[in-house]
Amino acid sequence: MKTLFLFTLTSILALNLNARENPFEPTTVFDQDLGKIVQLDEKAVKKSMEDAPYIQEMQEKMLNISSQNENKNKVEEKTSKPTTVIEDDSYSKREVDSLIQKTKKQTEQKAKELVKKEVQKNVEPTQVVYVKPRSDVADDEALLTKNILPFLKLEYNDNKLLITTSYEVSKKFSIVKENKIIIDYKGKVNFNTKKDSLESSAFPKIAVGNHKGEGYFRIAIELSDKPSKFDVTYKDNLITISKIN
Repeated sequence: MKTLFLFTLTSILALNLNARENPFEPTTVFDQDLGKIVQLDEKAVKKSMEDAPYIQEMQEKMLNISSQNENKNKVEEKTSKPTTVIEDDSYSKREVDSLIQKTKKQTEQKAKELVKKEVQKNVEPTQVVYVKPRSDVADDEALLTKNILPFLKLEYNDNKLLITTSYEVSKKFSIVKENKIIIDYKGKVNFNTKKDSLESSAFPKIAVGNHKGEGYFRIAIELSDKPSKFDVTYKDNLITISKIN
């Protein structure tokens, strides 16, 4: 009896060991989704288990690449945002040319004004001026005035010559051949001989000579005609020479 029991137990164990010792025999499992027993290929299962670390490594690499691409897209998006540019004031070529021309005109105008002021500043005042007609001269006989010397004033037109000075007349005579009237004044005055032209048809030229050694100075009036064609009058310190028509 004992021997039969041992034999039976040994047979059962042998059958169980034989079932798993053959690795090529398919393993049966119950698939709950299908509701039936299916067979599994143990080689495929084993290969899947061996490939699991490689698959996991590839998944991690893919995740890293995806993360890098996402970060890159964020950087590009941030970089591509338009930045605020502060534009400097700019002018067109026409505006620049207009400004240049305006500045040039202003500069030229200022230069002209400056030159004009300098010229006016340096020009000596003319000695010939228009004066109010004297009471003894007709309205149609306006006179020109010229201060030929500080102490000698001339007033004249085409018909009359008036000589005013503070010195006293000492002599008067004529030089017929030269068409001149000569007038001498008492006085010792220091000056150089003065000659001048007058804007008068009757009295074209006049000269004043210094004779200080003899105690007088002389005025020589050049006439357009003979001295006999002129009249000479004396009144105080005024001598009037008039052309006789």
